[in-house]
Amino acid sequence: MSRIGKTETFELKVGHILAGNKGDYLVEEFLGEGSYGKVAKCSKLWSQEYYAVKIMKISRAGRKEFETMKLIQDLDPDENHLIKMYECFTCRSMTCIVYELLKVNVHDFLMNEEQLVRLCFIRVIAQQLLKALKALKSIGVAHCDIKLDNIMFADLDDMNVKLIDFGLAEEAKELSTRTRMQVTQFRAPEVILGLPLDESVDMWALGMVLACVYLLVCRRHNSAYIWNHEVTLFRSY
Repeated sequence: MSRIGKTETFELKVGHILAGNKGDYLVEEFLGEGSYGKVAKCSKLWSQEYYAVKIMKISRAGRKEFETMKLIQDLDPDENHLIKMYECFTCRSMTCIVYELLKVNVHDFLMNEEQLVRLCFIRVIAQQLLKALKALKSIGVAHCDIKLDNIMFADLDDMNVKLIDFGLAEEAKELSTRTRMQVTQFRAPEVILGLPLDESVDMWALGMVLACVYLLVCRRHNSAYIWNHEVTLFRSY
């Protein structure tokens, strides 16, 4: 194991230790990677706790996400189905945000052929995500990137989901036609047409998510009228 300080340049690998403000985090495995950087499953040293640490190559992007998370920190993350943030720190010129470790995203869950999924699941996630959007609207924040990959299970037994990844989130009053938001499959018409924007862009994206869940569940039940290309149309990567 090698301990990573706060200013050196490095290539993050399994076994590295990230020096945080509230403790040190051992990188156990990588959960995902994108243009922003990586997400690692980390154990907190001298404890039995595990976290998802988002490590961003671009410090400006990391600071922006952290500032957004501070806006929503007064909302109860469990009650409002929002991911919980624990701390943010700089490590070797990268921004690291420590989040609770969740189970699996909705897309991967639905694509797992071993999972038994019923259509009533749509109502369950709709109720929870509508509550999340109501909470965000109460503080004037738009998520701007709702899709299957950004909805994760906190508990598979009771189908409890949470909204994650606030990297593109903005205060609603700051939204403009120049704001970077939403993948093509979940993009609201007003974004495409260059019309005035508000939190309702998230409501459109949620509707697309629910339609996608319906298609995937029907596919699992071998409904004859659902074709593979229809499912592909709604998928995000």
